[in-house]
Amino acid sequence: GYVIQQALIFLETTTWGPLTGTYLLEFIPLFPFAMIGGIFLQIFLDKFDIYRTLDRDLIVRIQGFSLDVLIVSAIATLSLTIIGENLIPFLILAVVGIIWNLVAFIYLAPIMFPSYWFERGSGNFGQSMGMTATGILLMKLTDPDNKSPALEGFGYKQLLFEPIVGGGIFTAASVTLIFQFGPEVVLVFSLVMLLLWLGIGLFYFRKK
Repeated sequence: GYVIQQALIFLETTTWGPLTGTYLLEFIPLFPFAMIGGIFLQIFLDKFDIYRTLDRDLIVRIQGFSLDVLIVSAIATLSLTIIGENLIPFLILAVVGIIWNLVAFIYLAPIMFPSYWFERGSGNFGQSMGMTATGILLMKLTDPDNKSPALEGFGYKQLLFEPIVGGGIFTAASVTLIFQFGPEVVLVFSLVMLLLWLGIGLFYFRKK
C-alpha cells in the first residue's frame, strides 16, 4: 500500500501536478492504498504460492489485533480542541447527521440488506457517525464471534468506498472543489449522488 501511495504521489508531482497546480494524492490516507495492495498481494499468493504459506487462522488473529489497535488509536487521536473551536457548526452537522443515520439504519438497512441486516447496518451506521473504527467496533459488539458475514462484507464494501469518499479522492479534493466552485455547487452535486445511489440501492439491489 505504501509503495502504491508513493508511486502515485511521484507520478502526480512529475506530470499533471506542476501543470495544474493541484496536488491531491498526497492528502489521501494510506488506508485505501493498503487495501488495494492487499488485493494485489492476495492475487499474487493465490497464483504463485503453491505451498499455501499463509494460515487463515493466523491472519484472522492478526486482523482482530489490528482492528483493536485501529479502534483505540482512532478514539485517542480525536482533537477536543478543534471541536471546541467550531462547536456550533459541529453541533449542526452532528444533529443532522445523527437523524439521517438513524433513519437510514432503521428504515433502509432492513430493505437493502438481504440477511443479517442488523449486524451489517450497525457497521455502516458506526462508520457514518464519523469513523470506520466506530463501525468496526459496533460490528464486534453485535457479532463478537464473527458468525455473520457482516465484517467480511464491510471489508469488501470498503474496497469501493475508501478510495473514493472514505478519505479517498473526493475527500482529498473536497476543499479544492469548494474553493473553486463554491459550497452550494458541491452540496448539490453531493445531494444528486446521494439520491442516485439511494435509488440504485432501493430499486435494484434491495432484497427480494
